Amino acid sequence: MMLAARHNHLFAAIISLTVISIAAAFGWKGNTNDWFMETSGDAGLVLTDLALTGHKRTAENDILAVLDVDSGMPLLSIDLGQLQAKVEALPWVKQADISRILPGGLSIQITERIPYALSQRDGRVVLIDRQGMEITDRGLSAFSDLMLVVGTVSPAELGLLQTQKAKAPQLADRVQSAIRVGNRRWDVIFDNGIRVKLPADDAKPYGIAEAWDKFIELDRSQQLLEREVSVIDMRQADKLIVRVTPLGRRQMSGKEWVL
Repeated sequence: MMLAARHNHLFAAIISLTVISIAAAFGWKGNTNDWFMETSGDAGLVLTDLALTGHKRTAENDILAVLDVDSGMPLLSIDLGQLQAKVEALPWVKQADISRILPGGLSIQITERIPYALSQRDGRVVLIDRQGMEITDRGLSAFSDLMLVVGTVSPAELGLLQTQKAKAPQLADRVQSAIRVGNRRWDVIFDNGIRVKLPADDAKPYGIAEAWDKFIELDRSQQLLEREVSVIDMRQADKLIVRVTPLGRRQMSGKEWVL
């Protein structure tokens, strides 16, 4: 009996959908929409089941609050695009895929943002994803191990930095902060305090990509990050300027030396 009733509901729903499609095609207006919603409800197309998946950092109560849907409301009266916009406005949500599951289900599949770095700009620190999108400014202590990006940075500039870091994961893991200088180039600071000055991103023929490749090779062969230095200036293609630490000064003469 239950199976037969379910088939009857679906048959009625198909008839209702056919009628409203014809009405839309011929431009019928008036109370057609109200009639259709009432008919679809009588056919059993009402919200009875809500499935939320993919949310880990987003509280279920926060999702339900922005959805503002109730059990028993006509399923076809729910504006999926509007719901999607509301859910995607939540801090951790990158994408929300929402669909109706006839006869009474609503499925919401969430893709959350992945924390990439802390961003400091205009005296404010926030958590960002790989695209530079702000996630939250709360609970940042849980992400203190992430790189700190300082300054105004576009998604393209952040992506370029990510590309260079990916060339040498062993070095990338040691990057503590990246400072945007003059909206043109990066200073990269490692976990031992050593600052590496890189040239402008788009400088030709020697830009950030060429300088980073050179740094990777020098660190491999000369163990630069293990030496008593405070600054490694990679901005010039024909020379490397290294500033030593106070201990380094005691170990060698001069405050700077050029390789």
